[in-house]
Amino acid sequence: MNPVHFAIAALTGLFVSQNTPTSENIPFETPQVRADATRVGFRIEFAGVSSDLAINSATIMPGETLTISADANLFAVSGVTENIDGEWHWKAPDTPGHHELYFQRNGETALLNVFVLTPFENGRDDDLSGYRIGEYNPNPLRGLERYVPPTGFIHMEPGMEDIQIAPHFRLGQFICKQQPGFENVFLMVDPSMLLKLETLLEAANDRGWEADTFFVMSGFRTPFYNAAIGNTTTSSRHLFGDAADIYIDHDQDGVMDDLDGDGRVTRDDAVALASLAGEIAEADPSNWPNGGIGIYNANAVHGPFVHIDARGYRARW
Repeated sequence: MNPVHFAIAALTGLFVSQNTPTSENIPFETPQVRADATRVGFRIEFAGVSSDLAINSATIMPGETLTISADANLFAVSGVTENIDGEWHWKAPDTPGHHELYFQRNGETALLNVFVLTPFENGRDDDLSGYRIGEYNPNPLRGLERYVPPTGFIHMEPGMEDIQIAPHFRLGQFICKQQPGFENVFLMVDPSMLLKLETLLEAANDRGWEADTFFVMSGFRTPFYNAAIGNTTTSSRHLFGDAADIYIDHDQDGVMDDLDGDGRVTRDDAVALASLAGEIAEADPSNWPNGGIGIYNANAVHGPFVHIDARGYRARW
């Protein structure tokens, strides 16, 4: 992966010590995330996620407050930050946009990207700035909270596609494939899914399957696009931003690499990657939020691939 250097030149931000109950404006050297860092020696807990990744991402509606638990100092360059009873509270601005929160402890730095969402009202808004969204099923599957229609989306303006939302993944890898070239793109990306993808990528490299990232064949899908490609389900996790159809393509030939070493690219290679994901689910649940693992065969359009999601309950196919 190209080196990632997070610095905000000539900028004095807000630095707050974990031991400081209120915020102060203190001149402070802008933090940096090490280019080769995947994980740090402390965890950040936010929005139901507990992560030790060096780069994380969260979403929040305008004007709302994100509560973050981290045994680390916080450096923020925007928003309103307070430490209340040992927890960080970051109040989002009233307008959508991208913000960066840096956490530091013992010389290590972790970045939390926070995307303030563009509001969306299901059943009323069919599009956002001309970008077709469609309509979500107003009745959540089994009454589960993770199937409640979203109330906002990340607005990926031109230039934002290269934002590193996890150590080895960019925002642009997860956009819906509809309306190519359209400037106003909207999407959802769930932090639980990113934690799973990073954990699986680490394990794949440890197994000798060299990969800088996964090729994301399909990430977020709008209900409009999902229906347009012939899918009749209204509960696909792709609609909620916590699913990705992936494969390893280190040789960049457009299909899954030969993971089992038999000289061919077949379903068995997808089985190998999915089996590794299953092993992680059993051995490392702290880095593998509950969800689905699916195996798909090749067809005339694509090679074999694996589906990973964070639906909140176990599913295998």
